[in-house]
Amino acid sequence: MPFYGAGVEYALHTVFNLALAPAGTAPSARDLADFQKLPVPYVQKLLTQLEKAGIVTGAEGVRGGWRLARAAGAITVLDIADAAKGEEELFKCRDIRARCALWQDGSPPPTAVSGVCSIHAVMLTAEQAMRRELAAHTVADLISRVAAKSPPTFSAVVGGWFDERYANRRSGGTTGDSSTGDDDE
Repeated sequence: MPFYGAGVEYALHTVFNLALAPAGTAPSARDLADFQKLPVPYVQKLLTQLEKAGIVTGAEGVRGGWRLARAAGAITVLDIADAAKGEEELFKCRDIRARCALWQDGSPPPTAVSGVCSIHAVMLTAEQAMRRELAAHTVADLISRVAAKSPPTFSAVVGGWFDERYANRRSGGTTGDSSTGDDDE
């Protein structure tokens, strides 16, 4: 099972898509779910996690919806991963060295269990390196990378899709739920 699974991937895409939404619009949870072909309740849960982490902000009503809480260049991949996954450790040391078969009486010598376990130390170093790498990339960086390999119209097409959904909702269309700018479930 991957450490960063589907929830982190969908959270990254959700924030990425919000960053591409035109200024003045606020995609609804339904818009974001429909765009990724995901269930609305799943996206609502992701958005709630992202909001608690200060990455997105939501407003209720027809003119409401979701927006980034700060600039795309100020949101790191690590911010999003931590919001979706939680700050769970990569490796949980079970202190196996203290239960080695050599310690028949259950009392390992102090030298065998003092300090950080060597295996745990390697895993801590790996986790720190991974977190540094994720923190080094922002949503704006991701947008630049995608733009570099996409047709020149990519951002405009995505923005247009969200703009049309927002306009339809404001004019009485049914593309959202009332708690996050959506009109129907």
